[in-house]
Amino acid sequence: MAQLTIGLDLGAQNVKRVRLKSSFRSVEIEDFSSVEIPDDDRPYTERLTEALNQLNNRNESDLSATALPGDVATVRTLQLPFTDNKRIQQTVGFELEAQIPFSLDEVVFDYLKLHKSQEGTRLLTALCRKDQMEHWLEAIKSSGLDPRLVGADCLSYSSLAEYLPTDEPEEEGDEGQETTQKQTAAIVDVGHKRTSVCIMGPDGVEFGRTLSGGGAQITARLAQEFDLDEQEAEEGKRRAGFIETDRMPADNPQQKKVSDAVRKFADSLVRDLRQTFTTHQTISQNRTSKVWLCGGGASIENLDVYLSEQLDMEVQFLRPEHFSLDGIEKLQENSGDEVSLTWVKALGLALHAHLGGRHGWLNLRKGEFSFKGDFTAMRGKIVQLVASVMILLLLAIGSAMVHYFSLKSADKAIDTKIRETTKAILGKSYDNLETALAIINEKIGPSGAGVLPRMTALDILYEVHHRIPKDLNIRLKDINISPTRIRLDGFTDSFESVEKIKSSLEKSKCFSEVKTGRTRKTKKSEEVEFEVTIVNNGKDC
Repeated sequence: MAQLTIGLDLGAQNVKRVRLKSSFRSVEIEDFSSVEIPDDDRPYTERLTEALNQLNNRNESDLSATALPGDVATVRTLQLPFTDNKRIQQTVGFELEAQIPFSLDEVVFDYLKLHKSQEGTRLLTALCRKDQMEHWLEAIKSSGLDPRLVGADCLSYSSLAEYLPTDEPEEEGDEGQETTQKQTAAIVDVGHKRTSVCIMGPDGVEFGRTLSGGGAQITARLAQEFDLDEQEAEEGKRRAGFIETDRMPADNPQQKKVSDAVRKFADSLVRDLRQTFTTHQTISQNRTSKVWLCGGGASIENLDVYLSEQLDMEVQFLRPEHFSLDGIEKLQENSGDEVSLTWVKALGLALHAHLGGRHGWLNLRKGEFSFKGDFTAMRGKIVQLVASVMILLLLAIGSAMVHYFSLKSADKAIDTKIRETTKAILGKSYDNLETALAIINEKIGPSGAGVLPRMTALDILYEVHHRIPKDLNIRLKDINISPTRIRLDGFTDSFESVEKIKSSLEKSKCFSEVKTGRTRKTKKSEEVEFEVTIVNNGKDC
């Protein structure tokens, strides 16, 4: 039986919904709906709830995904100097905390590993304040909807990559055959108040950003230029919005005046996009080569050509015919010319719901905000899990019995060897090794204590001091020495210094294992706080 998955685009003026009919092997577009959000003095979330209540054919069992706007859920890129998954999990929160003006306890976050190299790991992170997350979820749930996935607005489009024609021809190979390469392309969604940018490379999403400004700025410019109220300017923009280019100049003074008003926004958008693409290229070393343009604010005649000329790259409006999806024609049938670019984000979110949050999605429904359906779904697997546990338990019992008889045989052989050895040394057989060692120490006396060497705490401290590189800037806070373990707590100048300390200590034959614990940057300085645990093997050094 097919499952309906839903993408909800919570826009400034409209709520857009795309529903997909999903099965294990296929996905098909069911329909597209758009409901206008009332324009009055009430808070946005109250007006949003009213619009959501107007969506027809709602079913709580449908899997849905939505995204929070860029001023609520922010996206950041982090670079960590290591690749170990456990260390990344331990460190990413502290790295985020150093970049935000509030405590880590006040936010919910998720992260995605983008790239690994010898220099470390590049992460894409999304975070939202818990009070804002709670406020938005309450507003959505009050309409009877409970989205399974809630993420950042600018990452809504990463699921579209595999359905878009992103291959471009390269030069001919050695045998004269033409090869293809995946482009690094950006989806630029010009909304009413904000513009979302999602950059996708050969391996998936690489960068995301939300820009301030959108179609409302064009409306305001037109209202000012032509002395119109906001509603009249908005209708005029949809009907006759135009920007001239070298290839398509204005036909008359009226169109020239419209173009000048639109250009003031377009030039601002060009500056922000150039900065975004430059930042992305610096971080990823990949150059953006194409822009897919969408969103209600982009419904300006000739805007794609103008941006292409200014950015010196291919810019193309994103249309339904660009997608290789069954039922894609339903988007065109239900949209019409006026809102023909507004379904893209909702489609991306619906595909995220279909994919279960894979392919570049960061889900902020974590911890106390976890989707309750995830726990409900687990109940259906309890019988299978219990059966699996029972099988594993039987296997473990069988393995334990084999080990028991094997160890019993080995223990008997060791006892025989102890009796033979003590007989040869002391002239009498002993079964207890500790008793034999005590008799040996008593006979050797103080002058021969070195025969059975043991490290003292001072010996261990000297070994640690001797092994730590002298050229590192280290400030130790605490040293805890026990018979089998040594723990060092302190501060140094970088994560690389922590790795050098660990590597140097591992070279000692006295220490069988060296582990790093919590490692994080401190808030009040550039120092890195670290923990190192050393296992003492008890051998003579």
